[in-house]
Amino acid sequence: MTTPPQTTIRPRERDALLQSLRSGVVPRMGQQHVQVGRVNEVKALLCDINRINDAVARQLVGDYGSGKNSSPSMRASPDRRLHATGGQARSLYTELMRNMASRAKPDGGAMPSIVGRFVSQALTESRDTGAPVESIIRRNLSELSELTGGYGFAEVIAKYWQGHDTDNEQLKSDAVRWLRGEFSTRTDARSALGVRKPSRPSIT
Repeated sequence: MTTPPQTTIRPRERDALLQSLRSGVVPRMGQQHVQVGRVNEVKALLCDINRINDAVARQLVGDYGSGKNSSPSMRASPDRRLHATGGQARSLYTELMRNMASRAKPDGGAMPSIVGRFVSQALTESRDTGAPVESIIRRNLSELSELTGGYGFAEVIAKYWQGHDTDNEQLKSDAVRWLRGEFSTRTDARSALGVRKPSRPSIT
């Protein structure tokens, strides 16, 4: 009988995992050590992510304690709804963006590091090819240009790069605020970033 391989858990990860389980809440890190039997669910979610352009939505349904909350989730409330006319949908989006997590930032707040990494990759490509960083950013995001808000998204990422290149922390912060949906109006967002409203082609 072969001995199964042992898994090494870092003390910080172990302590956070145990504390979450004691408190009865979903662990922010170390879930892979306790979450088992979710192969089919994970495959379905990954398939949906690959089809995200088709606006696929997935609802997780199961008995209490079946592990729904330890999968990708969000909490809705009267102030955070998927569809509303009083800013509740934007509030929900903002909360989701603030809680965006990565392996390096499992507790949320990963948006700046994700954008920074994207810009750093564009900078590396620029050094290798000689192409301007902004051109690379816009090229890599060109597929978004036809989507709602896609043009503005590319512009904001370019503004983040400008802030990075000129050590303008305020511009970088405003770019992240835009991406998180923290500006109350489009006018305020454009004013803070200096982004012009895209012109519409004239019909002759």
